[in-house]
Amino acid sequence: MERKQREEKTCAVYILLTQTQTKFGRCIRTVARQRYNHASIALDSDLTRLYAFARPRHYDLLRAGLVRESLERYTMGNQRPVPAVVYRVPVTEEDYCWVMDTIEKMVDNPEYMYNLFSVLTYPFLKGFSVNRAYTCVEFVAYLLFALGYLGDKPLCEYKPDDLVPILEHFLMYQGDIRGCLRGSGADSRYFAPMDSGVVVGGARALLRITKRSVFDRVEG
Repeated sequence: MERKQREEKTCAVYILLTQTQTKFGRCIRTVARQRYNHASIALDSDLTRLYAFARPRHYDLLRAGLVRESLERYTMGNQRPVPAVVYRVPVTEEDYCWVMDTIEKMVDNPEYMYNLFSVLTYPFLKGFSVNRAYTCVEFVAYLLFALGYLGDKPLCEYKPDDLVPILEHFLMYQGDIRGCLRGSGADSRYFAPMDSGVVVGGARALLRITKRSVFDRVEG
């Protein structure tokens, strides 16, 4: 439900749209014919508290959820430019606290999963909502809707590029992601090697999200 705006908007959250360098990201951009394939939200202007629905480890394709992100996830260790845009979205202090509490509730919480089948079937079904499951842009759209910045379009139908005209007046940065996000050194968690836990955990996650996608869909 959209939150009521009663206070002065003295705070801000930051929306980051990017072209990720992963094969999955390039595939999404090609199939959907989109400039950007990934959406994240930050709680500070330096983007050090940056979050998105994504995989916690590069090789862990199926156990995705809300994770904290780093520059290294975007660059994948190479020097190719990573196109990005950052929007500074004004919010009230109350709404800022709500966004922060929402993120803290969901981050690294296995109950909140990546809406995998909505992404995979988007060219045919145009997305569908699943209880406690989001894509990266669906989660950002959920927050923006609650903050009063989106209309009544189903959240699962948003693509990252759809947010560009909506947020254009809040543009803070456009260019290579290195110009707005500082590196924090090697992201050992994200680049951890493949192991048996990834396979077993991924299989369990796939079963859970399959069941939810069939039996726990959300209307609208």
